Amino acid sequence: MHRDDLRLAICVGLAAGFGSISTVPDGYYLPLTVAAVMVGSYGGSYALGLQRVICTLLGGLLLLIAQPAFTGLPFPIGLALMLGLIRFLGGCLGLEAGYKITGMVVVMGWLMQSTAVDGWLGLKLSWTALGVVLALLALHLFWPSTAIREHQKAYGALLELQREALLEQQRLLVQSAGARLSPARRKERHRELMRALIQSRATRSAAVLELGANPYAQPQMHLWTDLERCCAAIAGCITALRALREPLVAVPGFRGLHQAEAHLLADAAALLGVWQDALKKNRPALSADSTSQDLQASIEHLRSVERDLLKQPDLPQVLDPFQQRQLARRLLLCYQIGAVVQRMQLRWQELIVTNRDPSPAPP
Repeated sequence: MHRDDLRLAICVGLAAGFGSISTVPDGYYLPLTVAAVMVGSYGGSYALGLQRVICTLLGGLLLLIAQPAFTGLPFPIGLALMLGLIRFLGGCLGLEAGYKITGMVVVMGWLMQSTAVDGWLGLKLSWTALGVVLALLALHLFWPSTAIREHQKAYGALLELQREALLEQQRLLVQSAGARLSPARRKERHRELMRALIQSRATRSAAVLELGANPYAQPQMHLWTDLERCCAAIAGCITALRALREPLVAVPGFRGLHQAEAHLLADAAALLGVWQDALKKNRPALSADSTSQDLQASIEHLRSVERDLLKQPDLPQVLDPFQQRQLARRLLLCYQIGAVVQRMQLRWQELIVTNRDPSPAPP
């Protein structure tokens, strides 16, 4: 049994006990609401609970206003028109969940006596609102499960896969031939990377709800957006690196170049590890001594080694055109990874460390 299941069982049991001992009728609506709303994280439960309350209100309003207009029609026709009206209004209001609740309110109220509908609607709405409040309090106070934490945890898992992939390429550049992954293994690793990227995007909507009414005024919102772009760019570079042939490690003239590339990838992977540690906190602030100076030094060293290699007059005779394209492609991808990681490091420090305003300055 997971922690979330145990928390749900305890909260539903307490809600059922409170509803049964209460002198207010229809107390069974309280545990039903808690069980329906208390799923996932705080942000997702908040959105689901808000939709449930809105749909209960919508069902009550339709029952009180539209039902008298349909009483002269046969029961099946009148009820069908009412349900169609529910679907139309729900689509206009942009409701994504709760149509069953609206329909249940309408059907149950239609079958009750008109004198009892007003009191039942008030009780139903009160118990529903109380259940939503209790579910949100439980998620916030009892083994907290927040969407922000889950969202940043998903990014941490994605960064771990990318860090392992960069270290894998780094080992390939310093070892002898034969360390390259098989095509089936490369395809499997690519799918793992894509699933992690999709998972990080899927948890965004619930996390945005927890940032408040104006999420774009929060630095974390801009951080997530920039981090998503950075991870997508790194994923593309990793896939392209894996598709290249084995590096020319055995050729003495290119060993220094591949070692410089390996240092660059290792420094980029080290920064990804720093980001992982920062994302474990609710406010992912980087430490003051976390900089990209080592990565910048690796980039400059690789450029120096590249310039020295291009000065060799016999370079075209050593490599055939295909090998030259492979060598240039690997160099370009290493530079791209270094630049992307470096820009993200500076952006992260700008948003979280210095607490500067993320909005652009006016012209």
